Amino acid sequence: MINKLVSLNNKKHMLIGASLIRITLGFIILYNYIIHYHQRSFLWGPNGITGFSETSLENITLFSLYNFSTSSLYFDLIYHLGMIVALSFLVGYKGKVTSILNFIFVWSIMARNSLILDGGDNISRIILFYLLFAKTTAYFSVDSYLKNKRKGSKETTEISVNHFSLRNLVHNLAILACLTQVSIMYLSSGFHKASGEMWQNGTAIYYILQVDEFSHPFFREILHSSDLFLVLATLMTVIIQLAFPFLLFNRYTRYLAMFGVISMHSGIAVVMGLISFSFLMIANQLLFLSDKEYKSLSSYVKQKYISTSTRLNVRKVRNTLPVSARSSLRPIVVLYDGWCPFCMKSIKRFQRLDWFNRMEFLSFRDKKVLEHYQLDIELLEKRMHSLQRSTQKIEDGIDSINRICKNTPLLWVVVPCLSISSTLGVGAKVYDWIASRRTIFPTGGCDESSCEIPVKKRPE
Repeated sequence: MINKLVSLNNKKHMLIGASLIRITLGFIILYNYIIHYHQRSFLWGPNGITGFSETSLENITLFSLYNFSTSSLYFDLIYHLGMIVALSFLVGYKGKVTSILNFIFVWSIMARNSLILDGGDNISRIILFYLLFAKTTAYFSVDSYLKNKRKGSKETTEISVNHFSLRNLVHNLAILACLTQVSIMYLSSGFHKASGEMWQNGTAIYYILQVDEFSHPFFREILHSSDLFLVLATLMTVIIQLAFPFLLFNRYTRYLAMFGVISMHSGIAVVMGLISFSFLMIANQLLFLSDKEYKSLSSYVKQKYISTSTRLNVRKVRNTLPVSARSSLRPIVVLYDGWCPFCMKSIKRFQRLDWFNRMEFLSFRDKKVLEHYQLDIELLEKRMHSLQRSTQKIEDGIDSINRICKNTPLLWVVVPCLSISSTLGVGAKVYDWIASRRTIFPTGGCDESSCEIPVKKRPE
């Protein structure tokens, strides 16, 4: 066990999560400074709602930088210094110093007036204290940028030492303390709710929505329309909070726990309007993913971005090419019967829905097409065929229709039904039944809107 603990502290863990939570906490703190800027004197000043005089300074026991003087000039100086420190903490400049200063300034302004706090201040002060002992500038910070620049490297530096050290241990213990604190918060909150009668019978959220200050009229009316939803939302809130700490011990259930908490606080933000509180609680979840998971997620996003950019670039290039050259870039080729009016009308509908120009529709009645793809004309006459250029896979009948629908966003809803019918064999029989009743007109007998039926002349 000791060897395991030593090996775990051979490097600093959760460096990316610690850097991200530094950014989010810094953003929230700076956001609160800015939105209250014009009301700062009223909310925290010496002559505001919690004002004090020179004679009352001696009776103040709670520490705050704002309590050292009743001067308005001194108050403005401390307030603006707090904003500068919060910005430095956000961008990760001189992380060790600014984290300490930021904690002092945040503690001071919260201690100055506790009447306007929303409850998120408690966990934020605790997390900020633990982060004093953690490395929060390893990523996405001015400090890491300057360090890489001094080393002449453009790659992101992972601040970790591959041997046991006191710094690694302190950092990892600080992150562990943050995770434990968040878990205790949800567990204790869940126990308090579970012991309440309103949470037990599923009516708590209903009564919460009766408070005008913590409910939006629009969402309140929607939620009140369903008693079942109110009961389920109430019970799920208790279940999520009680189960949260225990779900963290498994990788996959941890994702479920994080999803549940994020969904719960997103609902609080939208329905109750507690934006900063919900954003802060969601930000705490950033610490629950390891550096390896963040890097895997980053690689996945980069791959998706590259593939999307490639597709967009291919589409731009395709649009600049002549029509004859564009067709060769489309991944799907559909071979239909150009002598069948029903087939031609269906193909025109598919062409209108092919928004991304992924399919090329060709009539196998064209001799050049038939010679190029070298398929049996008798099979082509019975069923429509499709070809995937990348794999050279050929599909016919109901499978060809399914392939068209898979490449047409508006028709995705019917893909499951077509796939099931194809697997069961019903789709192929229905397709053959419809195809056998088509009307075929030789070439030259149809135009864009109609087909002329050839009539034999009667002998005179």
